[in-house]
Amino acid sequence: MTFKKIWAMCIGLLLAANVSAADCADWWLFDKACSNISGIWNEGETGLLLSGYAWHNRSTYDRDKIDNYNELAYGGGLSLYRALPNNNEEMIYAMMFSDSHSKPETHIGYAYMWYWNVLGPLKAGAGLTAGLFSRSDIGSYVPLPFALPLVALKYDKVNLYATYIPGGSNNGNVLFLFSRFDY
Repeated sequence: MTFKKIWAMCIGLLLAANVSAADCADWWLFDKACSNISGIWNEGETGLLLSGYAWHNRSTYDRDKIDNYNELAYGGGLSLYRALPNNNEEMIYAMMFSDSHSKPETHIGYAYMWYWNVLGPLKAGAGLTAGLFSRSDIGSYVPLPFALPLVALKYDKVNLYATYIPGGSNNGNVLFLFSRFDY
């Protein structure tokens, strides 16, 4: 499967989220998830995602691996997000960035964040994100599921996110940083 086909599939899945609440009633165990995604799609606001850094935990990698890995995970994507009561927020997104081997990695996902006021417009948040990812060295771009913790700092229309991808010796154990700029 080519990279262009993977990216087209990710965008197609995100666009398929445009379902009405009535359509969600027949989704059996997934009706709540369907309603949330439909709500974000119909009520959400747009954000621009920019990625930038993927730090590989030095205590879990051999030096030669670290020396060959790309940690500038440049890339971007789009999100739709919706504010919820009590400062909380949910988001659907699609993004593509340069992975540890400087090859394209794609993600489509859903995130739920709980936010707390820190000082003025500054908020701190914690939550979860889940979805599908694809990359060349894990499944040859076959979309695979992920679920990860997510923390954030939010100041007005700028959001800074961080997640940690767990792993073993010489794999995973990566701190991934990205941002969202709200329109």
